[in-house]
Amino acid sequence: MGTEGPNVPLLVSTKPDDHDNNFTYINKPSFLLKSTKWVLKFAMWLIFISWASFLFFAPLDSVNNVYSKVVNATNGTLFGLTGSIFLIYSGPVLVIAFLAIIYLRICGQEEIQEKVKKTASFRLWTFPVIVDGPFGVVTAAELIGILLFGVYIIWAVIAYTIKNISLLPLFEITDIRTRNLLLLELTGLRFGFIGLVCMAFLFLPVARGSILLRLIDIPFEHATRYHVWLGHLTMMLFTLHGLFYVIAWAIQGRLIEELTAWKSIGIANLPGVISLLAGLLMWVTSLPPVRRINFELFFYTHQLYVVFVVFLAMHVGDFVFTIVAAGIFLFMLDRFLRFFQSRKTVDILSAKCLPSGTVELVISKPEGLRYNALGWVFIQIRELSWLQWHPFSVSSSPLDGKHHLAVLIKVLGDWTEKLRGRISSVPGETDGLLQPNVTLKASVEGPYGHESPYHLTYENLILVAGGIGISPFIAILSDILQHIRDSKPCLPRNVLIVWAVKNSDELPLLHSLDLNSLCPYFSNTLNLEIQTYVTRESEPPLVCVLLPIHFIS
Repeated sequence: MGTEGPNVPLLVSTKPDDHDNNFTYINKPSFLLKSTKWVLKFAMWLIFISWASFLFFAPLDSVNNVYSKVVNATNGTLFGLTGSIFLIYSGPVLVIAFLAIIYLRICGQEEIQEKVKKTASFRLWTFPVIVDGPFGVVTAAELIGILLFGVYIIWAVIAYTIKNISLLPLFEITDIRTRNLLLLELTGLRFGFIGLVCMAFLFLPVARGSILLRLIDIPFEHATRYHVWLGHLTMMLFTLHGLFYVIAWAIQGRLIEELTAWKSIGIANLPGVISLLAGLLMWVTSLPPVRRINFELFFYTHQLYVVFVVFLAMHVGDFVFTIVAAGIFLFMLDRFLRFFQSRKTVDILSAKCLPSGTVELVISKPEGLRYNALGWVFIQIRELSWLQWHPFSVSSSPLDGKHHLAVLIKVLGDWTEKLRGRISSVPGETDGLLQPNVTLKASVEGPYGHESPYHLTYENLILVAGGIGISPFIAILSDILQHIRDSKPCLPRNVLIVWAVKNSDELPLLHSLDLNSLCPYFSNTLNLEIQTYVTRESEPPLVCVLLPIHFIS
């Protein structure tokens, strides 16, 4: 069941071109500014490609010889052995991060170009090439990355195996059994090194406020899948690393002795065992069957990353640990900054329980918080739990008010049930409004999501939502209307919202958006159509069927 607008072709505007006259042109950046941005972008790409090429071709003797000469040349200097390895493996990532800060500072907020019509084109980052596979929906750029990592693993294993075989004569071992066991240990060593190379990328996608993710404009929630993929690959390599050593030691009859060894110089085995066990526990509990059944088990065991990293450093030593130091440093810096942001609390100005099982919270905006209509935040309410943080899309436009933001929360789990109970259990409560004598405070972390207001840069928008998924689209629509009202740069002319709900009692969610009060004459510039579909009711109440008609122009 649905409601439909006027009988016009889908997203074909019948409005006049006066829409363009509502905006003033933004001053174009100067030649110096453009040149600086180009130089910074070129430098970052050059550093990244050089660094990635070095990692890829490191198994070659020629590359390894150059690397050894550089390390030996600086061994007696201020840098020392550890500093040299750090500059080669981790230095480029930190340099890119530093240049990214300057680049983003120069760019500022993305400019909205009027008159520029976006056409359909092939884009590596967004074009899906696989929709039903083990990795889910994979874009062209993601597929290239997966293939490159796959080629690197195969190439590195083959190259290091050949190198290991060539090294055997240097040990002057004549016994075949001893030679095979040595080859087994050397192979395990190589798997460990390849795992460290993969781990150099592991922490980069999981830093929520990462400057590198902002640089390439990939939201944290999209980048977490890269962390998942890299986590599986890294733990598979580390498991093979440990397994090869365990097999070799068990055959030699010195398994317990080697596993409990903790040398003061060189590789310490016991910390490696502890690190691997922590990693395996995180790996097993992160698998989809376990995570879906018990998410809290996955969440809390994943905090063992501290044990995993600390004992890994003890296992390999400082000079080898520098290979992965940059990614871990950026992650810990992000975690440190988020910790201080999340310590501050703000007031929940109002709370309302809606008939559809949804809670609307209006929160005092934390000082310095800037977001756009595509943003979302993590929220903690200490009266409910000191440990639980939950992500919610912001349902209010940044232009709605300077001192507050709103979120819509669907009551689905224990935490949301407690929240609704805290609001609706007030004595004398009738409509679900938070009473003045009841105070709730919240901590807000974020915002996250796309920093660029993409919804303002397209002439035609099709927004498809299900249930509470309408929340960010309410913010988007409100933002568009307020940009039109205030004559700010805004390209959308045709907006179609397709909304599917299970029951008709969810339809009043759209009542939180009063279009006519936001922009009384929006129909002169915006062709808006909202189609609603109730999937589990054959004949819902008539009043609910008619509600969306007020939002169709």
